[in-house]
Amino acid sequence: MSKKRNISKFYLASSIISWIITAVWIILIFKLSGENGTESSERSNDIINIINSLTGVKLTNITLVRKIAHVTEYAILTIFTFISIRFTNKISPETSYAESHVKMMKSDNEMYIGMTLWFTVLCSIFDEYYQLFVDGRDGSIIDTCIDMIGIVVVLLIIRIGFLIYLKEIGKEEYRYEGNL
Repeated sequence: MSKKRNISKFYLASSIISWIITAVWIILIFKLSGENGTESSERSNDIINIINSLTGVKLTNITLVRKIAHVTEYAILTIFTFISIRFTNKISPETSYAESHVKMMKSDNEMYIGMTLWFTVLCSIFDEYYQLFVDGRDGSIIDTCIDMIGIVVVLLIIRIGFLIYLKEIGKEEYRYEGNL
């Protein structure tokens, strides 16, 4: 006889929607990486022109714009991924990370951050590898490191925000140190 699992419809729907949004964002990142060198330069120049017209600044450094784009696109991917992992873990208490033996070492928030870090860094590595095969583009470990700036900054904000939230409500982070 199979045991009926307690499944949250809210978290199931939220998980599906958030993973779709995350996948669409990854596809957009790879689509932009698939532009050849000329197309990519034209897009960067268009962005510079928009920034200049909106701010009145005379920005001309295309490299700076590209690096800021790297940080931004991976910061956004980190937010989407963190939310997706968190929703996915809450679908069913019986099959969630809450039942894992790893809980003896980490809290939920720490595990979400760790999984998000690995997922987003791997996306960055694959993105740069993909660019090795695109005309006029180069894959670069330096760009992966720049992507990691956006990733780490967002994860630090999440971590610090979570700790501040716990302090505000008068709770401590729960670590699972019993026998599982």
